Amino acid sequence: MVKMMATADRKEREKEQRKNAIIDAAEKLFFSRGFDNVSMEELAKEVELGKGTLYLYFKNKDALFFAIILRKIDELHEIFRECADLKLSGREKSKLMGKRYFEFVHENKEYYQMVCTNGPKLFRKLENEELHIFMEHMKEDLLLHHGVFREGMADGTVRNDIDPLELAFFMALMSNSIVCLDPGWKTVLEAEGISYHQFVKDFLLFIGNAIEKRPDAD
Repeated sequence: MVKMMATADRKEREKEQRKNAIIDAAEKLFFSRGFDNVSMEELAKEVELGKGTLYLYFKNKDALFFAIILRKIDELHEIFRECADLKLSGREKSKLMGKRYFEFVHENKEYYQMVCTNGPKLFRKLENEELHIFMEHMKEDLLLHHGVFREGMADGTVRNDIDPLELAFFMALMSNSIVCLDPGWKTVLEAEGISYHQFVKDFLLFIGNAIEKRPDAD
């Protein structure tokens, strides 16, 4: 019995390792060649699997794209959690989370370029179960930011005239809009001498001032 359980555990680990290897390969090919230019057949060759075997792990390219997104969301969530666990004021935590978010975006440019380009099409095609999984992941991040804003309201460093959950939504929506800023707007900014890097820096300053509680706000 023990031997059978050990064998089952080993097979499960091997299956998980192969699944991660497939996601790694898909990520590499999607980034280098573009999502639309990669076929499942090419992915199967990259990981040295039969096409039929690949479909046992992922039903199509969209499912692979979705797996990449969830993995990145989990990576970012761990960064946010580390910030939230620090012994800082609520305002300082939220400030650090914003900084770390845009650092993560900078370190994963290819991923965000792919998500901003192909993500909207994918999300329109998500099935109910996939959409539920995605929303649960996003909800975790929102609740983490919500908790940090509540801490800030309690310690007097974050304004308390707006619901903390609304603040979390504002941050998420505006930050995502900045990350997926239309190239046309970037061109307009650069024509006026404002680099994208400066724009992000000023956004964090702007949103920080909007969130922070002023001494004369009571």
